[in-house]
Amino acid sequence: MIQEGFPITKPMKNILHKILDTQDLMDVAQKSGVSYSTVRNIYYRTQTITLNNKIVVYKLLNAAFAKSCDELNYFTKITNELNLMMPKVNDNRG
Repeated sequence: MIQEGFPITKPMKNILHKILDTQDLMDVAQKSGVSYSTVRNIYYRTQTITLNNKIVVYKLLNAAFAKSCDELNYFTKITNELNLMMPKVNDNRG
């Protein structure tokens, strides 16, 4: 939950930090029309959420969701490819 007057939650921060990188933060800043330092401060929980910067949180979550979907699709494809490459072994230990 996003609450004005408070920084983003620790679980939200942990998720964002695992998924987003510096370029993503710069992209969010550009798309939000706010400074990179505002996005960075929200990302690191050093700035509280206000009515004016709440859009940044939504954009960060959007970016993380989109990136995680892309990664999931990529890893699903790679898993299928690796599965095709792996030898099939019959384990007939009878």
